[in-house]
Amino acid sequence: MSFEDRATFDTFTDDVPDVPIDRLQELQRRAKELLQNRTHGQLEVASETIDWLVKEYFDKEKEKWILDQLEQGGPVLRFLKYEYRTWAGLSDLIDYSYEVEVTREFEFPRAENTSELDALENSLNSFDLDDAGFPNAQVYEYVAALALEQIARALNAFFDDDWPSYLKSDKSMIKLRGLADDSISIMETVCRAEALEVMHQFMKRAELLFRDNMDKAIPAEAEALARKKISLTARMAASARHKDTNDQKTAAITEWEASGSQYSGMAPFARHRHKAYGVTDRTLYGWIRDHRKAKT
Repeated sequence: MSFEDRATFDTFTDDVPDVPIDRLQELQRRAKELLQNRTHGQLEVASETIDWLVKEYFDKEKEKWILDQLEQGGPVLRFLKYEYRTWAGLSDLIDYSYEVEVTREFEFPRAENTSELDALENSLNSFDLDDAGFPNAQVYEYVAALALEQIARALNAFFDDDWPSYLKSDKSMIKLRGLADDSISIMETVCRAEALEVMHQFMKRAELLFRDNMDKAIPAEAEALARKKISLTARMAASARHKDTNDQKTAAITEWEASGSQYSGMAPFARHRHKAYGVTDRTLYGWIRDHRKAKT
């Protein structure tokens, strides 16, 4: 299917057109082969889950680093006045600082120094893959779906002609360089998905051969790790465990209006205040987000 008659490239239904990087067509084919038994609807669910997992990984790593810096009195605090040496102050410093002297202090995984692929794999390692919308999912399938997303973003950027006038003369070279850089990341993701699929098939064969002795073969450490994993469905559906009562919602929105400016954004506010309202951080985040949308 072609996307020539539409504004954007659909990551799961369109075929890569002729572009200067010929290998993109092959990379899309290889990624799709790993997902050939999946429906379009399942892949859309996987795409949403991938976005959430990557963001969740970066948010959690940022939060852990901030708390560690505040507890240990880390050197990064020297860039803040005493009264701003708070969670919100340090979070703002991370989000709005561009000086190299400051940013080189941010020694934690973030989008600027960690690939989507690494973030996704690290996040997946923390969950049991039990998403009902993407049943019996395997890690390699999520990675293959990420590759298709990366292809879509690369092509949409390449075919975007909305450029400022002062860059028009350099547009072709900038777009080609961007597509080439994106292709390297895409190839890495596809190759990783294929390697994970090979590992998965090997483990399936090993399970068939040693099923009778599997309980004895699994080390105690592996069992302990499995118990520590969190259900992906439970984590992503956490916002549905508590009813959004009107009193809770009204109180939360009132607090956000009164003191939300003390936090760097809705997510930090939700993570730090959700327990006060007996809901999850994602539920509280949704209340505030919907409230802000309604005001605009």
